[in-house]
Amino acid sequence: MTEIKLQSTLFHRSVHLSEQDLLAPSICCPFCASIERTPIAVLQKEPEVALLYCRTCHAASASRMPKPEALEKYYSHYYDDKEEKITLDTPDRMASHIVRYARPLMGDLAEQHVCLLDYGGGDGSISIGIARKLLDLGAGKVDIALLDYDRSTKESSGQRIQISRPADIAQIAEQSMDLVIASAVIEHIPEPRDVLAKLLTSLKPGGVFYARTPYVSPLSRLAKVANSSFDFTYPAHVHDLGARFWNNVVNILPLTGEYQVLRSTPSIVETTFRQHFLRTLAAHVLKMPGYVFKETYGLVGGWEVFIRCRP
Repeated sequence: MTEIKLQSTLFHRSVHLSEQDLLAPSICCPFCASIERTPIAVLQKEPEVALLYCRTCHAASASRMPKPEALEKYYSHYYDDKEEKITLDTPDRMASHIVRYARPLMGDLAEQHVCLLDYGGGDGSISIGIARKLLDLGAGKVDIALLDYDRSTKESSGQRIQISRPADIAQIAEQSMDLVIASAVIEHIPEPRDVLAKLLTSLKPGGVFYARTPYVSPLSRLAKVANSSFDFTYPAHVHDLGARFWNNVVNILPLTGEYQVLRSTPSIVETTFRQHFLRTLAAHVLKMPGYVFKETYGLVGGWEVFIRCRP
């Protein structure tokens, strides 16, 4: 029987790392530092890298992280041959999706100066789309702080949208952002705890945080039962984060303010019927039960969350 090969995303490929590319194994969860971790999958062999599930915070992370120079080499070709520097078929659809759920939580925007942080946003296609929609809804001006390996930037088409390129997340002040976007990026960060905490504490009171991450470990187990191989896309992805993690995230991070998870649900499908019909149809069908059986059903492929800093 021919083995079927499945891939967690169309927009990344796994590469095999040698011993010299890997850091030493860590017994502690990179999100909560717990040592209560269980192997649930093998990401690569010789040298072996396992996916470990944390029974404390419910994150699944690689047992060995790539060295910084290995990641630098990988990401130097990350956007090769991609016209859009993001991992979606249609960035404007994602921008509309985020605005649809974030805008009602952000209060009165009439002629307001909105500050938006796009962490890992590629060339800014999504955040510029969000800015344009916020202007259409009454905002006076939108400033975008765009942080990413890629340094190219889309044309913003207007004086009321200003884009800056901070060199590091440390340059983002606490309580300075109305909206923080971390779409398909947390899963790439070997040491994510402080970064995730920084993203949340950069919110102004009343500000909204959006994140989207892969949650594919249940699909990988199903593929194994079906005699299929599953590409987790390691080392592009070093974490797998689903409903149980995101519903509990504000309780495991070193946060000083009060934060509330307001929407936690299967993530938007990243492909479209026009460009990838069968894959998109399968994604929609698999995700449907996840809207009802959120923490008990895992075959969703990805998860997303909207978190608000209490005003």
